[in-house]
Amino acid sequence: MKSDAMLRNELRCAAARCVVLMMEHEWPQNWPELFDQLEDIASVSATHAQIPFITLQLLVENVVTLVTVENISRRKDLNNAIASNVPRILHIIHLALRECSVEITDESYSLVRSALDLFSELVEWLPANVLEPYINDLLYTVCSFLETPQHCIYEVAAKCLWRIASRKQAKNEENLVVFALFGDVPMRSILRAANQAASVGAGNVEHYRFLKTLCNVLSALGIHLADVCTQRPPNFGMYLAAIEAFFSHPSVYLRNEAVAVFASLINHEKIGDDEIFSECICRVIISTPNLLEKVGYPSQNGHETCRFSQHDYDDDNDFSHEFTQFRDRCLKVIRSCCTEKHVDLLISIVEKWFISRCLNCPDLVRQTEWDAMQRFSKLVLWECHSRKLLNPNSYKRLNSLFDGMLTLMAKCTSPLLMNNLLSILSTLLVTVGRYPQLLVSLLSQLRRPLSDHVDDDIDEKSVKRHCIALLLRIVTIFADDIKGQAGTILEFCVSIRPFLSLMQLASCMQIIAALSNLCVDFATQNNFLSSALSDSLHYFLQTEIQEVFQSDIAFLTFFGFTSPAPANVAEAAKSSYMLNRRRFRAHLSTLEGIMAQTQSIAPPFHPAYSAFRPVLPAIFLLVKRLNSLYDPKNASVIHISYGPVSIFEITNSERQQLLTCEAFLFWIAAFLTVDSCLSSTARILSDDPGTHARAFLFDVTEKVQVFTPFHVLLISEQQTLIGYFASKAAKQLFSDSEIGSWALFLSCHLTYIPDFRLRFWLRRTWKPFLCACPEAAYHSVRQLLLIVIEELGKRLQSRWKQLAALECSEDDEPSQEQLLVEHMACILTRECTILLRDLFGISDVGDKIDEASCIRNCFLKDEGVIGKIVECMFLCLTYHDATSVVRIIPVCRNVTESLNERCSEGIAVFMLVQSIRSLQIHGADELAVTHLLSLRERFSSLSQVLQQVPECSVEEVERLDRRIASMKYNKDFANEKMKREIMKKLLRTVIAASFFP
Repeated sequence: MKSDAMLRNELRCAAARCVVLMMEHEWPQNWPELFDQLEDIASVSATHAQIPFITLQLLVENVVTLVTVENISRRKDLNNAIASNVPRILHIIHLALRECSVEITDESYSLVRSALDLFSELVEWLPANVLEPYINDLLYTVCSFLETPQHCIYEVAAKCLWRIASRKQAKNEENLVVFALFGDVPMRSILRAANQAASVGAGNVEHYRFLKTLCNVLSALGIHLADVCTQRPPNFGMYLAAIEAFFSHPSVYLRNEAVAVFASLINHEKIGDDEIFSECICRVIISTPNLLEKVGYPSQNGHETCRFSQHDYDDDNDFSHEFTQFRDRCLKVIRSCCTEKHVDLLISIVEKWFISRCLNCPDLVRQTEWDAMQRFSKLVLWECHSRKLLNPNSYKRLNSLFDGMLTLMAKCTSPLLMNNLLSILSTLLVTVGRYPQLLVSLLSQLRRPLSDHVDDDIDEKSVKRHCIALLLRIVTIFADDIKGQAGTILEFCVSIRPFLSLMQLASCMQIIAALSNLCVDFATQNNFLSSALSDSLHYFLQTEIQEVFQSDIAFLTFFGFTSPAPANVAEAAKSSYMLNRRRFRAHLSTLEGIMAQTQSIAPPFHPAYSAFRPVLPAIFLLVKRLNSLYDPKNASVIHISYGPVSIFEITNSERQQLLTCEAFLFWIAAFLTVDSCLSSTARILSDDPGTHARAFLFDVTEKVQVFTPFHVLLISEQQTLIGYFASKAAKQLFSDSEIGSWALFLSCHLTYIPDFRLRFWLRRTWKPFLCACPEAAYHSVRQLLLIVIEELGKRLQSRWKQLAALECSEDDEPSQEQLLVEHMACILTRECTILLRDLFGISDVGDKIDEASCIRNCFLKDEGVIGKIVECMFLCLTYHDATSVVRIIPVCRNVTESLNERCSEGIAVFMLVQSIRSLQIHGADELAVTHLLSLRERFSSLSQVLQQVPECSVEEVERLDRRIASMKYNKDFANEKMKREIMKKLLRTVIAASFFP
């Protein structure tokens, strides 16, 4: 090409692509002189010199980074050729960069970019011993371009350094690379450039982007250091000062990158005790409370952080996600600082804030400040208390703060301020264990807000809920310490009953249930709980309520869904239907709360079971009724005033959570969706009738399969009302003569239940119910197990087929509905996997057998049930959700080993076919197939399946048979590594290129 053509960048890139295409076919075997020719091209001019760098960069991307060369043999040859020429390439890069640093022209700047891009592509995967001879010289040269703004060279150089700092290689080899970056020239160059970029502020987008890249370099370097460090690196103090500066920067993005370094280094055995690091961490501790304030939304302009957020985040949700991650990392650092070394500093910070802000001028405290200090104080005080780091003097100081808070509460008239005071007071509850007499003073202050007359003021009701929650926390956490005050607490709860709403009273009953755990014997506890349950049991035993459960129309009519909805708050307050909803929900909450809080004095017998027994038929019948409501015919009887969207549809908040949250965070968010103490009347202030109706059905279903209170959720597994009976009163429940009919109620109308409800029934009800069932009661739950597994199998197949069809037919971005279907399919598949793991007793720790369900041996011998279970679990191997596949493989292996001689040929063939399909879809985890080798010699049809694999001949299958026989003869059959190698060679043509994370 002529020199003038070379001036056009697109032509240079096109020429490079042509050369790469030829190299992929001919190099190195038929083109040994390639590098000499590339050097000849580079010698023509600085413009021509870009072509070799662009060419080599594209080649490395195709062969190493993106792996687009499909032919395995050619890819291997090219990989070896690149590796053997790396020293020459690095020499050329260094030479070009050094020459360009002297000759300053537009062409030389373009050459620098090309050389840096190639070096960035190489440096991530090169072994440290190959880099070692060149690393210092190259780093000095790259760092020299950090002050070259032309053509944005400085940002390209910074990104190159970031890729060096982010290398993922063998730890014992990485010391030299990490320590090279900590050298005088690189470290001072990076920090000087960062200081210049930071001086401009948020107004200059280009400089801020450069600053973020430099921050990424230092953050990656610190995290890398935590992996490889054996001693303090040079310039460590200078480095920590820079990270500390980023931690205090107004940008949340930069703060988050900086705190990631502290979170990585704080627990390092060498660095954690380093004097320089300890001094830095002390300053970080002091800065943290202010930085925990959630300010800087991009939609606002009232804070300096907002200006940076407007560059970094698309909307407030993006900002919230980043800030939550930053806050979690900060709290992780503070938790690690809760040691003897820092306890005095931490306590002094908490004490100073209480005295100077909370007690001295509470009206001036910002809401964001209340929230931040509540998190900080709670973490510090409770962590130090649990680690026994607080001395008598510390408790005495906290006791003084507690008294001051009670005095402040006595004068408080603002519901908003009172809520904040209660939140902050909860962090000081550690003193109650030390000074139980404080409880009397606390009850005195709680009586005033709790004794206010019930009205429709939402803020006042919020204060009451907060007071009850605070008291419940004390009773559950400090049960042993407040035994002497149990009578006082009980009298207090009885005295405030007249002033509580129905839902507040239901919450108060949880306190009474928790107090029952302090009873001296089983009979006393039984009588105590029977008395506490009397009102709610009487409610559910009324003929009117019993009739509500008999049909869908009776249920919908009783709660007013077939009649006109209240048009406003005044109508809602007078509506008998709204009263029905409140009463029903409150009494159901009482039952759930008492089961949640009660711990038996004489397990396995539960003290509340005999009291509950009369209403158990109604509770199980309610499950049947709630599920039958989703029968499509019921939509037509709902009054038109409830809006065009069916009241049986998913709520907006649930929909949003499904689209944005996963795993445990999703379940927590789902709990927070509907405040269990918020009255139905209050909801109408902000909700239309349809939304209110959907929330009511959500609540009632939750009470049958409800979350425990939030603080209990943190220390116990999520359960349902029925799940509580199964786990806490299994002996009594499953020995009941009616258990068979009750179990059938749980299996009714499964086909009607929408996916967004099915997942909760699966996790909260069916799983604990089935896993707690003893062998003797297996035939009572057999039909439920069979129906659940069959429905899951059919539904998951249907959902994944639907998703496959959407992928084939849609080229555009997926809609919200399509994303919802996809997320729901993944969640349902994972819940199915959890059920199967629990049924087979597969532990989350190392995928080992933990404690299998009591009925495992029963369904393994039950051909009708185990066949459906095997079908369901092996189909899970083929669904496009890698998380589920990884977790189901141990279950598949376990069932294969457990069935052994009982495995039929049809099941064996099915298992092998699905396992091979899984390898085609998900990649090379041969554990998905190796457990089937034990069945190979029993069933000849497995050979026919293997022979259908491309390039898998009869001879190779026979060779496999001989290898298996040899392994058994030599007693090597338990060698998993050997079996994996066998299957990898045999099935190499079907294994997908992707790998499990």
